[in-house]
Amino acid sequence: MTTTSSENRLLAALGYPIWIVALIVVLTDMKRDPFMRYHGWQALFWGIAWFVLWAGLTVVGIVLSFAPFLGLVVGFLASTVLVLAWLVLSVLYAVRAFQGQRFEIPFVTQYARKYMGEGEA
Repeated sequence: MTTTSSENRLLAALGYPIWIVALIVVLTDMKRDPFMRYHGWQALFWGIAWFVLWAGLTVVGIVLSFAPFLGLVVGFLASTVLVLAWLVLSVLYAVRAFQGQRFEIPFVTQYARKYMGEGEA
């Protein structure tokens, strides 16, 4: 593990639950730090992936809303599970980033690596 300042680790950690922080990291000079670039891109793609899942769930909820009781129950349960999963995983990833760890998020890291630069992941 390389030495990374506590400020950089904090910003990297905040990028997971707050996607705008990750966007700021990848759009500014902070991306020069390999640790920040890694977590910035990964956190940004983490947010994008969850947005896509949420949008898909919204479409399914709209379709299921035509079945009054089933649509309400399935839509509510699915959205609750999705939000709780996002919250728990975002906090877990934030803690790991704050500890200075590099880790992979299944399906997310492979896409983020394309934007990190050669040899950075």
